[in-house]
Amino acid sequence: MRNRRDLFTVLLKPKSEGFAPLPPYNSNRFLFSKFCGQCIVESLQVPCVKVCEEIYNKESRSGILKISHNAVYIDFETSGCKLCGECAKACPKGVLEEQLAKEQNPHWNFVLKIDELTCLAYHKTLCCTCKDICYSVLGKNQAITFSGLFYPAIQKHCIGCGECIGACPARAIILESCEN
Repeated sequence: MRNRRDLFTVLLKPKSEGFAPLPPYNSNRFLFSKFCGQCIVESLQVPCVKVCEEIYNKESRSGILKISHNAVYIDFETSGCKLCGECAKACPKGVLEEQLAKEQNPHWNFVLKIDELTCLAYHKTLCCTCKDICYSVLGKNQAITFSGLFYPAIQKHCIGCGECIGACPARAIILESCEN
């Protein structure tokens, strides 16, 4: 654990079981269960995970694509997705679609939500870390807006990059499963 906040996060926040945020650029979820497992078994280095590591190593970070239980998932704890499309280009089975990457349409299997019980701003503590990081990613089209100084809301035009997840000091931004 990196600090005390992480200790309390682990102790107080229940883990959501059974939900794995999938990599971007997939419109057919069935392909993950059919082909990703094959790719993992066939080679020790999964191309999408490997290329993600290469992209993030340039910044001295580890990639956000991980492998667990013969499946590739995305881990937003350290960083957000750059939506660079390199994982789709590297996918040998066509599970991640290059066309969606070219269109900048990540087609996630989740939406981002703010846990009002955990969010500092909802408890009248001046915090706008999520808004600041969102502004640095999206510029004027920021997807996190506040009602006054408090009560953040994630707007529909959120691109799902996940930069706000690791930046939130209370870990109040969560992923909620959705069917696209």
